[in-house]
Amino acid sequence: MASGEAPLGEREVAGGQSLSSDTYLPKLLEGLQNLRSQNALCDVVLEAEGASFAAHRAILAVASSYCKTHFAREAAGRATPLKLAPPVTARGLQGILSFLYSNRLELTLQTVEEVFRAAEVLLVREVMRLSFRFLEGALDRHTCLPILRLARRLGPEGLRLKVQRWVGKHCGHLLKDPAQLKELDRATLCEMLDGGDTQGLSELQLFQAAVCWLEHNGSRQEDAAEVLGHIRFPSIPLPDLQRFVQETPVMRTEPACRRYLQEALDYHSQPYVQPLLHSEGSRVRHRNEALMVLGGRSADNAVCGDVWAADRHCHSWMAIGKLSGPLYNHCVAVLHDFVFVMGGQESFDPTGQEPSKKVRQLQRPKDSWRLGGGLASMLVPRTRFYAGALNERLVAVGGGAPLGMPTDTAEEYRLAKNAWRPLPAFPVPVADHAGATHGGLLYISGGEGSPPGQRLATLGLGTSAHTHTQVWLPAS
Repeated sequence: MASGEAPLGEREVAGGQSLSSDTYLPKLLEGLQNLRSQNALCDVVLEAEGASFAAHRAILAVASSYCKTHFAREAAGRATPLKLAPPVTARGLQGILSFLYSNRLELTLQTVEEVFRAAEVLLVREVMRLSFRFLEGALDRHTCLPILRLARRLGPEGLRLKVQRWVGKHCGHLLKDPAQLKELDRATLCEMLDGGDTQGLSELQLFQAAVCWLEHNGSRQEDAAEVLGHIRFPSIPLPDLQRFVQETPVMRTEPACRRYLQEALDYHSQPYVQPLLHSEGSRVRHRNEALMVLGGRSADNAVCGDVWAADRHCHSWMAIGKLSGPLYNHCVAVLHDFVFVMGGQESFDPTGQEPSKKVRQLQRPKDSWRLGGGLASMLVPRTRFYAGALNERLVAVGGGAPLGMPTDTAEEYRLAKNAWRPLPAFPVPVADHAGATHGGLLYISGGEGSPPGQRLATLGLGTSAHTHTQVWLPAS
């Protein structure tokens, strides 16, 4: 309160004060409520569903634009009942009148729609606002689905979006609760499977939840193709596809579902091409980019195979797994969310006498490593080299070869053939160099063994404008 300002209820006016009472308004409402309950001085009757409610025109005209307009059109001195048609119900109208005479709105999830509909017809906007506030305040894990249905029927866009976000955030709990799962409508279930926060549930569990929903009601079988179209079948491990998914009746009887299953089986039958078969069905559902460290050498020269990931702000690190064995001086490349680890040394040796040519792939979704007998090894063992992904292929350039000598060799891995093939040799033997890919070109810079003038070069794995072959060119 500003300095010198009179307390609330007391204002200086022309030689006196303007005073107000803290008890007058509650007593006024109480008195009006008593008059209505005694049917005293009531001058209008409202009817809904055959029930009659006596009231006072002045009160209704102040609170309801609809009533004010209706009364203004009515002939003077004529007091005919105001009959209200659906969607106004007796219970809804009773709730409105109770609020007008008491400033208290009694709502439950069972009555809020009727009260809101009555307020909507009578244009009692304060009741409409309070109904929305009630729905927001009642939102929790057990009420979110009925509130979502109410919000879709009644609510403004803001309320509907807020409830949808809440459902999406907690959909993991809802999908694991059979009672709530069965109460979902098709649109909400599809939204949850498509974009909800389903972390903590495997793709197989999401499939089983969708099948549970379909089997709850025979009429839902016609929705099988649409609902199961939101399941990422290629992300389900092959043994689970064969044991659980393939044996589910709807996957055998519904043509579209048979197609989903066959596409997933085809995906698993081509393990080396999977990074190229990227589609909505094979993408990681919860794709969170993170800085990772895979293997390496500690300060005391211990070689490790730990895999670490930083949090989104790089404030802390968390161990998330292990490589198939200790490794350092290796290279890592990422191609369509698949992680490849190549070459390096499996034990500490500063001279690099025995580099590795193995290629390991982090295999989703079980985060296991596919090794030697699966992925083809590089043609040349390498350590302290560069490897990356370029034009849907893996490339490896230079590095320390056997006996620790730098090499000028380069090679590329073609996933469809699971085979490496030589590329044109780098202009000079090089190791400990840097590399990057951009615009379909590979840039190599610096490193040990590069004489002056040869520290930066580019490789285009497409067609050279001059020779129509793969060549190394000095970077401009």
